[in-house]
This record gives sequence, C-alpha cells and structure tokens, in this order.
Amino acid sequence: MEKVEINSGNLDTVSYDETTRQMHVHYKNGEYKIYYEVYKLDYVGLLSCENYTDYFSEKIEPRFPSKTITSS
Repeated sequence: MEKVEINSGNLDTVSYDETTRQMHVHYKNGEYKIYYEVYKLDYVGLLSCENYTDYFSEKIEPRFPSKTITSS
C-alpha cells in the first residue's frame, strides 16, 4: 500500500487497499483512521480533485464507517 502525501487542511497522508477497500488516513495532528468499504472510485476522486479537504469532508468522512487507531 503506497502512501500519498496530501498535506491539505488537517490531512497529511492517505493510502488505499483495493483488496479490503480500506482507506488509511493520517492527520497532521497525529490521528490515524481507517475508513471501511471505500470504493476505489472515491479514492481516485480524492486524489484527482482540486480541494482535498472539501472532497474528503463531503464525500468520504460522512459516507463510510471508520475506526480511530491508537498506538499502544
């Protein structure tokens, strides 16, 4: 899984696992979330949009279940 640096708004990097349809999002504040059941089209849409923050907050965040991952 390749990380793509977004560096926009509160987003730092994203990566996508096509097999499990999971989008891994690292935020600038150190938070790490996995979004489940994300379609590849939505991931590609994020990477090709003009405003990453708006696209993410409108098309990804509210539509897909997520889990915050904490390091132990």
